[in-house]
Amino acid sequence: MPWNKSYRASSLFGKGQFIFVLAIALGFAIGHLTVWLKPALLPILAVAMTLSMSTISNRDLASLRNKPRPIAVSFLLNYTIMSGVLLLIGKWGVDDPVLWGGVVILAAMPPATAVMPLTYLLGGDTTFALTGTAGLHLLSLVLAPGITLSILGQHVIETSRLLLVLAQLIVVPLLLSRLLISTGLDQRIAKWRTPALNWCYFVVIFAVVGLNREFFFQAPLTLVSIVAMSAVATFGLGTLVNLVSKKLNIDPARRISWAVMSTRKNNALASVIAIDLLGEKAALPTAIMSIFSILYFVWLSFYFKKTHHTPTTEQSQAL
Repeated sequence: MPWNKSYRASSLFGKGQFIFVLAIALGFAIGHLTVWLKPALLPILAVAMTLSMSTISNRDLASLRNKPRPIAVSFLLNYTIMSGVLLLIGKWGVDDPVLWGGVVILAAMPPATAVMPLTYLLGGDTTFALTGTAGLHLLSLVLAPGITLSILGQHVIETSRLLLVLAQLIVVPLLLSRLLISTGLDQRIAKWRTPALNWCYFVVIFAVVGLNREFFFQAPLTLVSIVAMSAVATFGLGTLVNLVSKKLNIDPARRISWAVMSTRKNNALASVIAIDLLGEKAALPTAIMSIFSILYFVWLSFYFKKTHHTPTTEQSQAL
């Protein structure tokens, strides 16, 4: 894994947190310019997923079959608890059918690939984070269409289109990442991988916020339930998981990794799939969730006081 490289100071524009906040701000300010970005979102995210997956070695993937416990715990935290919270609050508070579809797609997604570097930055169990994230991304090829179609139905979501998009954003990037590793190209691109990833996600967040800019301003009351859902699924759920795991005498490093795993969905993946299948408005829940994900990580970094770990370049830049 590239995380073993020595730490180097990174510029302001290399910081993932700053880049994502900038994307949100620009989305509100000049969001009317993002219409032309819509066709490019899927290929841009496919590139980002390929680069993210290239940090997972073939040995890491092969070892998944021998690590059922962390995958099972990750499934409980991310798919059972977090997805359950999103669906329960969304069903209760979101009346708009398009927004509800966006909530369902968000709940069906695997954890963010950023779970791994974030866990390290906070001093958590990176082996658990890596195993759980990789395992759930593979399982999501079944879970994502299963959850989405069972709740929304084929009259809302075209099955073949959903499977095609998942293949383009998970299967193809996984295969391409293996090609990068087998040819040694993953080492050659290591220096610029994180900046490239951050700016790919910048484009996705900028476009998603910008495409929904008018809705933010025109119907703020409609957003209250989505804001509440996002707050509960990050601050509320993370606090609860941390308290329960402490009661269970789980070691601090594992508690950190559990808190991150239980509060992070792949928002970029959910946004692009929602826009492709249901339109721009369906990505609004993930846009709001992205804002709360950033705020929650900032809060966690203060809460856990960062530990003795010294972050590497890629870890300190990625969000």
